Parts: sequence; structure tokens; C-alpha cells
Amino acid sequence: MKRFVVLGGAALALLISGCDTLSGIAGDFQPAARVEVAGALEGMCVRLEAFKDSRTVGSWEGCTEPYSFRVNLPDGAYTLVGQAGRDGLTYQEGRTEATLNKGGQTTVALSRKRVKVQVTAAWLDPAKAALAEAWMLPQEARGVATYADPPPAGLEGRVLVAREVVAQGAGSLNAPTGKDVVFRLVQGESVGVARVSRLEADGKVVIP
Repeated sequence: MKRFVVLGGAALALLISGCDTLSGIAGDFQPAARVEVAGALEGMCVRLEAFKDSRTVGSWEGCTEPYSFRVNLPDGAYTLVGQAGRDGLTYQEGRTEATLNKGGQTTVALSRKRVKVQVTAAWLDPAKAALAEAWMLPQEARGVATYADPPPAGLEGRVLVAREVVAQGAGSLNAPTGKDVVFRLVQGESVGVARVSRLEADGKVVIP
């Protein structure tokens, strides 16, 4: 009886060890975490980047829906940054802090990218208020809340995407990125416009 108990214990230990090994193997074969980039505008290419300790540890790109990526990284916490663009210009972006686990899924939501543009002109009277505006073509303003104002003469076919009061000779517009953006400055009877072929970063526009 004693011999039987000892052998039984050894067999049990072997069985437990085998189960642990199988469990580890099963974990190795679990699918990589999946990250979905949601809200991309039609016709955009999407790029996803993963950061760990301020370093890029992975990047993925796709130009067809659905924008869903297998992220083969060790389980843990990451910063995920998504961008959607066309012709090298970023129109949308999104960022989230997420814990990735094999077999799990998370989402990065995109919204229109905006940049800060300072608008000024040499003819502005700093003692008087003025109005700065940004006008875009409708196809470039997709995903942007626009104003209902009809376009002024010379800007037919465009929509108003940003407007701010100018004080002390300069004003800052929070404008969406895009191509062929017209900035307009109005102070009393004085009106000036400047056209930017490609708006993609913070900057300054001087109206002639």
C-alpha cells in the first residue's frame, strides 16, 4: 500500500507538470492582440504606432477597410497613436493608453487633426477689433463642423471652418489640416486674403 501511494504521488506530480507545459504552449499559440482604428474618412490610409517608454516599438499601415491590425507585442501597457491621411498629409489623428493582451482587442478613435495658425497683417490697426477666418473646399472639410455663412465674393464654393476675433493686431485660428486653405482677415472696410496650398502644422500667415 505504501509503494502504491508513493507511485501515485509521482504520477500526480508528472501530470501537473504536463498540464503546466500544455498551458504554456497554448498561451504561445494565442493570437496577437488586435487594435482597430475607428472613424477614418473614406479613401484614407491609416497608420498605427505603438510606443513604450517614449520609444516606438511597432508600426502598421493599411489603406483598405476595416482598419484592424494584429499587434504582435508582449503583453503590457502601451501608448497607441493612430493617423489617417492621403498624399502624405495627415487629416485625422487619435491617441489612447491601452493594456495589450494576447487575444484581446482595443480601439483607437480618430478625429480631425487641427493646427494653430496665427493670422496677422501689416495694415491691421491693433486698437481695433478684426475677424480672422479659414475657408476650405467641401471635400477637404469632411468631418469638420462648418459655419452656415455663405462664402463671400471670390470664395464661392468654399465653406467656413474656423473663425476668431483678432485683438491687438493678431489672432489665432484652430484650423483643420487640409489642402488649398484660404485665410481671410476683415477689419472695417479692409479685407485681405491669403491662400495656403497645404496646411499641416502650426504656423503663421501674414495677409497682404
